[in-house]
Amino acid sequence: MLAATGCSSEAAGTPDAPGGTVDTKGMGPGAVAVQYSTALFSGRFPRAASFVLPRQRGVLKVLFTGMNNSSVRAQGLGLGSVHVKADSATVVLTGRMCSSGVIPKGATVRPRQNEKCVSNHRRDTADPAFHVTACKSSGKWYVCFPKFDEAMRQGSASTATKAAPPSPRSSH
Repeated sequence: MLAATGCSSEAAGTPDAPGGTVDTKGMGPGAVAVQYSTALFSGRFPRAASFVLPRQRGVLKVLFTGMNNSSVRAQGLGLGSVHVKADSATVVLTGRMCSSGVIPKGATVRPRQNEKCVSNHRRDTADPAFHVTACKSSGKWYVCFPKFDEAMRQGSASTATKAAPPSPRSSH
């Protein structure tokens, strides 16, 4: 399933602004997760990215390269519960999410032939496919990917401590 899972019915919020930028000011973590997920599972990836913490928006570009609106879909998604702790929140979604992966342009395969779907009807499921993490930054809530930040920090730390390999010397 998709690592950047999402949610449901449109919640009240700011309409698309030019360039797909959305202002999340005044929106809670549940509304941000719902709007992000609705855009994501409608194949509106630039709009979905606008709900993501600005420094992490490039993650979505990598995750969804080659996908299109027939690669993902959702049915009956909704907000299950929201658990807030300081400047982070876990939003639990309900409903059904489906992904068929990347379908090459011009392919004759039916879009849903290889589709995989997961469903949740529990408000507080432990299934990580239905969890969206939100982080508060500069007074606004955004969808965020804490494990990505952690991996980047670990990668930077290990790169900084390793000695650079010797450079090849010219034989002249």
